[in-house]
Amino acid sequence: MEWEALEAGYSAWISWLVSGALDVFYQGLRWPDWRAEAAALTTSQGLSVVPFLWTKEAHRDLSATSRRAVPMREVLGMAADSSRQMGLTDPGFLGEA
Repeated sequence: MEWEALEAGYSAWISWLVSGALDVFYQGLRWPDWRAEAAALTTSQGLSVVPFLWTKEAHRDLSATSRRAVPMREVLGMAADSSRQMGLTDPGFLGEA
């Protein structure tokens, strides 16, 4: 739930993204047809997933989670609120609602 420093510059980060490492990073957090759901979003939307993807309940069956398109502000605000409630580091401007 906390931001992690990548300790890499922008070009290294882009190389990491196109190398396929992103699939490994998100392994276990994707459900069948996640690509189609993500492709249907506008640039100002994100997916609200309940229960949250980081919970044991969600990992029992990712396909059974409830998902809906919401404004990205809501997704980032929820992440910031959850972090603060758990006493974690504030995620910064990306988490501001």
